[in-house]
Parts: sequence; C-alpha cells; structure tokens
Amino acid sequence: MMPRTPAVTNCRICSFDRTMLSSVAETIVSNPASAPPRWAPRRSGRAAPSAAPSATAVYPAWFTGERDGAGILPTGSQTTRTYLAGSTFTVPAGWVNGSDNAHFYSLFPDSPANAYEYTASGNTAESMVVARLASPYFTCDAWEDNRGTAAEMVAAMVANDALATSEPIDVSLGGLTGKQIDVRLDPGWTDTCPGDPPTADLGDQRVRTLLLDTPDGRVIVILLVSLHSAGHEAFLAEAMPIIESFRFEVAQG
Repeated sequence: MMPRTPAVTNCRICSFDRTMLSSVAETIVSNPASAPPRWAPRRSGRAAPSAAPSATAVYPAWFTGERDGAGILPTGSQTTRTYLAGSTFTVPAGWVNGSDNAHFYSLFPDSPANAYEYTASGNTAESMVVARLASPYFTCDAWEDNRGTAAEMVAAMVANDALATSEPIDVSLGGLTGKQIDVRLDPGWTDTCPGDPPTADLGDQRVRTLLLDTPDGRVIVILLVSLHSAGHEAFLAEAMPIIESFRFEVAQG
C-alpha cells in the first residue's frame, strides 16, 4: 500500500523483511510531494534512510533488518515516540518494535516461527503494522482500488472478485471508530499480478485489517499479517489484545 510508483507497484503486504518495510520511507523520500502512502512491504530490495534507533534498543539476534524502533519491548505499557507520538498500548513479553517513524509503526513477536522464516526467506512469518494509508491494497495493486472512508474501503474490498473476505464488523478502538475485516486472495482467482513471476503464490497469506476513521479524514490502517495460514489464528489470539489496548494521539499524526 504505497503511492503508485514503479518502486513499489509489485510489492506485497507480507511481513517485515530485511529492509524493515523500507518501501514506505523510500517512496516518500524519493517523492516527498506524493499523496499519503499506499502499502506493500517489500520482500527484498535496498534499504531506505531511516530514523536512528534508540541508543538502548536491543533486537533479536536473528533479526538483521533496518532498525528505527525501540527493539525488544518490556512487558506492559508502551508509548510511541514518533508515529502518532504519544499513542499508548500494552504488550506481553516477547514483542519487538521494529520501526517507529513518521510513516508507520511496526511490531512483531520474537518467536521461533519468525526466527525460522526470517532465516529462510528474509521475512517474518507474523507481523503487525499501523499506518495512515490513502488506498491500501492486500494482494495486487493492479487489482485493487480501496479509497475513501473506512466503510468505503471495506465495501470496495468485499466487492472485489480477487479477494475473499470475512463479514465486516464495526469496531471502536482507542477513541476511533471504523471497520474490521479479514482478507485473503480468493481461491478461485487465477490471474497473475503484473510483474510477478509465474510461480508467485499469495494463496497461503492471511491478513486481518482494522480501518479507523480519524477527524482529519485520513484512515489509520492496522494490519495483522501471517505469511502462512496454519499459524494465523494463534497469531491473532496473541496480537488482538495488543491492538485492543491502543489509544491513539491522532493530533500528532
């Protein structure tokens, strides 16, 4: 979900790769006058300039990507320092803040599944991202055009033949309201995303997204992403209490 630029057209919502979701910062750095970003964490590519991490930030030994967050978080209450600065949430033991910059905030568990996947592919198996996005996409930029309010974005997703979605539900979170929906590639969709190799397979990926309207008209998009369906429900059981604890300082966005 990024601005429509060649650098990110064929990227995916997937996980935290070795560039730590640098496609967000890369597009904005190269085109600072662009519209609010779309989204597609890339699986590989060059790292973009990032904010300096905390001097005391410690990351899991297996994670070697770009680091501009707080690293391994202590159990309990947390506060964002840059993205929607002053927003708060609570985490259990074993969670990592990968990035906290002007464009997005990321979390992932320091888990055996993530360590294994990262060593094998350069991606985390399970991850969470919070970002303000003008037109998020979930499988392929060429197939999707999700814009407007949270309700309008969700309506476009439900109507899209390329996507299989759950029934949207209304949510209230951190003083904001919006929609929650689960999304995946429709099993009957056989097209190949333009630019993808013929062997590309997005069918096992699962995404839960919460879209929250804000007073200034921009939408906060929260993504809970699993590369593999087998672990997705267990990931949601751990991640959703974190999401539900968020209190947003939207005036700082």
